[in-house]
Amino acid sequence: MLRAGISRGGVVCSGRETRDFSLGRRMTQKHTENEGLGAILAQLSYNQIRFLIARADASSDIEACRMAGMSRNTVSHWPEETRSLIREGLRQMASDGIITALHMRRRSLAKAMAVKVAGLDSKREQTCQNVATEIIEWELGRATQRQEHSGPDGGPIEVDDVRDRYAQLIDRQDTEAEADGDPKSVNN
Repeated sequence: MLRAGISRGGVVCSGRETRDFSLGRRMTQKHTENEGLGAILAQLSYNQIRFLIARADASSDIEACRMAGMSRNTVSHWPEETRSLIREGLRQMASDGIITALHMRRRSLAKAMAVKVAGLDSKREQTCQNVATEIIEWELGRATQRQEHSGPDGGPIEVDDVRDRYAQLIDRQDTEAEADGDPKSVNN
């Protein structure tokens, strides 16, 4: 039986999942082996994921903080639940780094798009034109570009219809098979 209720701070509990509406994020109380890396990453902030990625390559938390450009003090004040998520994420990242890269890309998409759209306000006309063209092509696709093909010396392209040649070949094989007395001709 699942129970749901609201406690102080806007937290709703139901089964294994707790949602903290004051922070706008989901926290899982228990991490099991069958939960994927994607579920763990979905619960971490952008900076926590940056730390997780750096920690995968670092020999200590201090080195990971340096690599991620954050204070060791910040990391040490994360709740135990967050640190537990990061430990579980490290364990799963060893086998599934692609999921981590996809999460980072997805979370960076809005920022990248904002940078691209800001290019429309550039002082350089060429930059504005390039950005505008790129955004239009993303949305509408590239304009059709006609290409003309021609044969030798600009003449028409000659096309052989192989069906006639194929039919002649089959007829010839049937005729030869009948002449040899072979009862297994193609058309029988």
